[in-house]
Amino acid sequence: MYPFLHLLPNGSLFIFADRSSEIFDVSGNRTVKTMPMMPGMHRTYPNTGGSVMLPLRKENRYEAEIMICGGGSVQEHDSLCDASCGRLKPTSQTPTWEMTTMPEPRGMVEGLLLLDGNILWINGCQRGSQGFGLATAPALEALIYNPRTNEWAVSGRTRIARLYHSVAMMLLDGTVLIAGSNPNEQPLLESEVDVHDQSRAFPTEFRVEIYTPAYLRGAYPSRRPTDIRLSTLELDMKTRFSVEFDLENQTLSHLDIILYAGGFITHSLHMGQVMVYLDHSGWGDVGEGRKRVEVDMPGVIQLAPGPYVVYVVANGVPGVGQFVTLKV
Repeated sequence: MYPFLHLLPNGSLFIFADRSSEIFDVSGNRTVKTMPMMPGMHRTYPNTGGSVMLPLRKENRYEAEIMICGGGSVQEHDSLCDASCGRLKPTSQTPTWEMTTMPEPRGMVEGLLLLDGNILWINGCQRGSQGFGLATAPALEALIYNPRTNEWAVSGRTRIARLYHSVAMMLLDGTVLIAGSNPNEQPLLESEVDVHDQSRAFPTEFRVEIYTPAYLRGAYPSRRPTDIRLSTLELDMKTRFSVEFDLENQTLSHLDIILYAGGFITHSLHMGQVMVYLDHSGWGDVGEGRKRVEVDMPGVIQLAPGPYVVYVVANGVPGVGQFVTLKV
C-alpha cells in the first residue's frame, strides 16, 4: 500500500515497497531489474519514510538517483522511527545503496527539492507510524541535506505538530507551503485535545505555515531576478526558448534555469517531484540591467506531460516561477 514511485529519465518506473525495489517497464509490462534490499527498518506504509529523485543534471547525463529517508519498525504509537537514509542509482550497472543518517529519527517525513539543489526533510514524528492516534514525539525541526557534500543541517523549527496527512509544497516564489496534520479519525479541535489519551493527543491542524529556505532569508529577496519573460509557455522535449529578466545593482556570476514539477501528496506521501537543470550557453545583456539567455530542453530524457514551473536562479537567488505546459 502506498509504494514510492518515480518516473525515471529513460521512461521506466522505479517502484519501491517496504525495503525492496525494482525498475518496471510499463510498455512491456515487465520487471527490468531488481534492486538490492535497502538496509534499515520498514520504509513504506504504515511505517512510511520519504522519497525523492535528486535533481537531474546534464553533467552526469541526467542519471537518476533516488534518496529514501526514515521509516519505522511496527505500527505502534511508541515505536522508534528510523534515522537512516539511502541513495541509489537504479540504472547503474551495479546499483548499491549508499547510506547516511539524519540528525534524528523520522517517520512520515517528507522530502522536498529546494531551488539551491538541497533537499528539505520536514514534518512527521520520531516515534509512531501512520494511522489514527499512532504518532508521538512530533518532529519539529527542518532538516537540510546537501547531496553534493553528504552533509546535514538543522535550519528552522516549528511549534506545530505535523503528523499524519501533512503536506509540503514548493510555491512560485521559492518558499514552501506547509499544512495539514490530522492524526484523528474525526476532526478534533484544540479545545478537545487530551494529552493523556493517545487517540486524542493531537488536534486536527488548520494552521498553514510558510517555510523560507536560506536562499530567501536576510537581504536575498532584494536580489531576486525580476520581470521574467519566457518566449513561449508551451514546451516540448526539443524546444529551445529564450528567457529575459532584470537583475538590478549586481553582477551576474552564476545562472541556473530550472524546470520543476511539484508532484502530488497523499497520506504524508509525496511523489512525482521532478527538478531538471536546463542547459544554456550563458547570457547576454540587452540593456539597462536586463539579461537574455537561450535555453535548451533535455531531449535525451523522458518527462511526464503536464504543468511545470520554470525558475530563474541568479547568483543563487530564485525569481518568481513561471508556469509552463510540457507537451510530449
